[in-house]
Amino acid sequence: MPVNLPLEERILVLAPHGRDAEVIEQTLGSQGLNCAVCPDYSVLLRELATGAGAALITEEALANADFSQLHRWVEQQESWSDFPFVILSARQHGQERNPVLDVLERLVNMILLERPVNAETLLRASVSALRARRRQYLSRSHLHERARSEEHLRLALHAGHLGSWSLELDTLILIVSETCKVHFGISPDSEFTYDDLLSAIHAEDRQRHLDVIEAAMLSRDDFSIEYQVVWPDKSVHWVQIRGRTVHDRSGVPVRMAGVSLDISDRREAENRLLESQSALQQFNETLELRIEERTSELAQANDRLMKEMAERERTQIALVQAQKMEAIGRLTGGIAHDFNNLLNVIIGNVDLIERLSSDERIKRMAGSARNATKRGAKLTGQLLAFSRNQTLDLKPVDIEAVIEGMKDLIAVSVGSGINVAIDIPTSLPRAVADANQIEMAILNLAINARDAMPDGGNLRIEVRQRHARDGVLKAGTYVVIAVKDTGSGISPDIISKVFDPFFTTKAVGKGTGLGLSQVYGIADQSGGLARIDSTLGNGTTVEVWLPVLSAMPLREHYQEMLDQPLEPKESGHILVIEDDDQVRQFIVECLEILGYTVEQAENGWFGLEKLHAGNFDLLIVDFLMPGMNGAEVIAAARERNPHLPIIMATGYADMQAVGKVIDLDAVLRKPFQISDLASSVKRALRADIVR
Repeated sequence: MPVNLPLEERILVLAPHGRDAEVIEQTLGSQGLNCAVCPDYSVLLRELATGAGAALITEEALANADFSQLHRWVEQQESWSDFPFVILSARQHGQERNPVLDVLERLVNMILLERPVNAETLLRASVSALRARRRQYLSRSHLHERARSEEHLRLALHAGHLGSWSLELDTLILIVSETCKVHFGISPDSEFTYDDLLSAIHAEDRQRHLDVIEAAMLSRDDFSIEYQVVWPDKSVHWVQIRGRTVHDRSGVPVRMAGVSLDISDRREAENRLLESQSALQQFNETLELRIEERTSELAQANDRLMKEMAERERTQIALVQAQKMEAIGRLTGGIAHDFNNLLNVIIGNVDLIERLSSDERIKRMAGSARNATKRGAKLTGQLLAFSRNQTLDLKPVDIEAVIEGMKDLIAVSVGSGINVAIDIPTSLPRAVADANQIEMAILNLAINARDAMPDGGNLRIEVRQRHARDGVLKAGTYVVIAVKDTGSGISPDIISKVFDPFFTTKAVGKGTGLGLSQVYGIADQSGGLARIDSTLGNGTTVEVWLPVLSAMPLREHYQEMLDQPLEPKESGHILVIEDDDQVRQFIVECLEILGYTVEQAENGWFGLEKLHAGNFDLLIVDFLMPGMNGAEVIAAARERNPHLPIIMATGYADMQAVGKVIDLDAVLRKPFQISDLASSVKRALRADIVR
């Protein structure tokens, strides 16, 4: 649309009486405004059709005017236009308002100024009206540019035989062009919904279409898919859909839009080409080519055979290794079980000596024996953890004390060529963890660091209190143990695999690939996680995050129990089933000292017979026994008396089997002291009373 700026910027003036038109033209012209004076109303209407930015009219010029033509002109304005009229009205002096103004106000965009009007007010009103008109011109330009763009797009789509479509994701409202409808065999004037589109897609391709749409909602990249569509006349055609997902400011997908193209001819040409190539290939086949093909097949078969033999050999080696680790685990668990029974007898009797003796020298000697058995108990706990027959015993743990206690062990394990530094701040809160397992994790990390520094280096263990804010861990405070080395580091292509079980970069026979996976498992079961950061050639840092819990008093648990006086005499009828004579005798004597009536059995069968014949308040049973294990005894006992309180006293157990028949809180771990036994019995009997 052509634009005449001088005409569109001018102000039409209609003031036929006196010198009003001359004064208005001089006032506005002094400020650079272009005015065109109209001698009468008909000239004003003609000039409006020619073009103007605003009109300034005196009230008396509209007397007896026919507004029908003006009304038609106003109604015929384009959507962007709202032509401004500035009306100069006479002061009324108490009279009613001129009805002409009311009519005009309903017809046009009117600015009313009451005379007398000073030059400044007249100028401002005219400039304001012209400024509003200029904004309308700007809207016109935008609309014309948009119309040109849409026309160009329409021509481009038409030239490329492309259809356009858009899909609102929240309402599944589909808007398609006429060409797009044609691609699906639908007439341009017919309705076409998203359900209609899904129904038109061939059954073989419908799920693939849904999968592509679902993936595209999560991506900001273009997507493309080709599938078959079935037209209403049952003919099958090929359509290509290309598009992109539109997201809002928060990243939520709100709309998809794109184009469609009928590619049936191209697909048919491709099929014909493939058929021609296949026919040509068959035609050109010769005896020599068939011999080469057969030779190649034999070579491939031989390669497959060799690969299968190598794979079978690797599988056999892995199976032997797994059987060996399983056998070692079972042997280790059995040895730990026997040691636990021995330690239980020793630590229990030492506890009785300490409590009952008044001789300070004997009590000191008993204390030394107790410390030795405590170290033995820690060793058996580590053996059981290795054999995977012990769940984590999560308690508030003083990490500083744990690391300080194993400082010498770390130094010996890594060797003299590696400098070990430990940095732990004071007043560190306690963490929820299993002390034995944390020791094992730190030792594993130290040994891994040693292997990464064959020529020596620096090993640094840091402990810090940090807050988790990344969304991976539950928000809160954690104690973070960082083990840092200056070794060879880990390449980026394998760092994501280091926590996988059995993954190792060490030579065959130098590692099982379980060290870092055990560290990750220990951290995860404790409510935290393990993280690794490494740069090839610049060392490795492994962090173990453990949740913080309110700390217990700093004295050891055994000392806390030792300081407490013996409980007053209790009462109750208890059955003890334990295959080890000495352990069973110790438990019986302790319970009798505590005031309970006790019966005993050396295996599960005899124990169940006594349980069936008598009336007992509590059952204490070992796990690893000949004939029937503790879990089987508990299951049989529950069938006879579902409400009987039961304690499993064991140092070695299949905790999955135990968890099926008894609450793990009712497990008394060997070796234990008389105070531990008394507390467990009292808690079990009290729970029965509450129930």
